[in-house]
Amino acid sequence: MGERGRGFPKKCRCGENAFLRTSKTVKNPRRLFNACPNGDENSRGHLFKWTDESMVEEIEDMIPRIDDLEGASLTLRKGLQVCESEMESLAMETRTCEVVICGFEKELRGFEKELQGCKMELRGLKNIMVCVVLMVLVYVFVL
Repeated sequence: MGERGRGFPKKCRCGENAFLRTSKTVKNPRRLFNACPNGDENSRGHLFKWTDESMVEEIEDMIPRIDDLEGASLTLRKGLQVCESEMESLAMETRTCEVVICGFEKELRGFEKELQGCKMELRGLKNIMVCVVLMVLVYVFVL
């Protein structure tokens, strides 16, 4: 049994497990009850409780729990909506970042081509410089 002796009984005060029986009386024909194996219809010291009354108590005790679960479920649904919204926002930011990165990559390829051009121009200038130095040396030693 739950708190305050409510709900379905599990044990008798004597320590024996409760078990389910069916009434065979004229007043309560086929009505289910929980009882102690050591008790009888006149024994007040042992467990006796109608099962339908236990069922009503169990249901009454479940109502606040169900209300709490419904509240928790609503809170979780709201939290899930917030998470989904945040995920959508992050997905949009990711797409924006991907576009920016793509732009940077194109710009980098342009810089690499420009750098290659500068290297070729520098090689050409170096070759011209070598030719000029050689011509100056030839001019100085020949004349």
